[in-house]
Amino acid sequence: MTLLTVENLEAGYETGQVLFGVDLVVEESELVSLLGRNGAGKTTTLRSVAGAAEPTVLGGEITFGSEQLAGVAPYSIAQRGLSFVPEARRCFPRLTVRENIRLAINHASDPKDLETVLDFFPELSEMREKQARNMSGGEQQMLAIARALAANPQLMLLDEPFEGLAPYIVRRIEDIIAEINDQQGIAVLLVEQNVAAAVAVADRHYILDEGRIVESVSTTQLRENEEMRQRYLGV
Repeated sequence: MTLLTVENLEAGYETGQVLFGVDLVVEESELVSLLGRNGAGKTTTLRSVAGAAEPTVLGGEITFGSEQLAGVAPYSIAQRGLSFVPEARRCFPRLTVRENIRLAINHASDPKDLETVLDFFPELSEMREKQARNMSGGEQQMLAIARALAANPQLMLLDEPFEGLAPYIVRRIEDIIAEINDQQGIAVLLVEQNVAAAVAVADRHYILDEGRIVESVSTTQLRENEEMRQRYLGV
């Protein structure tokens, strides 16, 4: 069953248009990555789907289930079953782990309970009374994902979840994302510059270049096609 459909999406900022007719699909319980170089439009795509104040959607359709999302307020999109974890994580620094997650639970229409969420994050369970500002980058990333999971979404949008993290933390975040997808059946659309990490978790991959989808490939195809990787991803 198709969960998210983006058709002919055009979006941009005051400085100019960034997306030029983006088309992509995420099926129910699927884990998909959106890859591309810096400035390709990856974050703009996720923010457009999530209904963020910026960018401005200039055209096209975003369908989640049977509902159109274009023009819908971000809080309403979240309540319909779509959680967005932005690149900056945006944990509430003076709130504890428990309070950050509880805040998401309190604002969700059908949330998961705290202990169910923490079952995926034993590291966070042990520091539930620790303020987010006193946590490492990897711990804050886990907290951001935990907060998104608490809303009990059908689809999670993850923007650069591996950025700036040590390799062993990257592997741990990979495991968490895969476990959430496998055990909870939550679909994931993952934006990432770390191609190796994306290949480790995603079922298939869209490649974005200069605001347009130029390839849609399986993990095997991405691994085997060095020319394509070099041309669009530089790896």
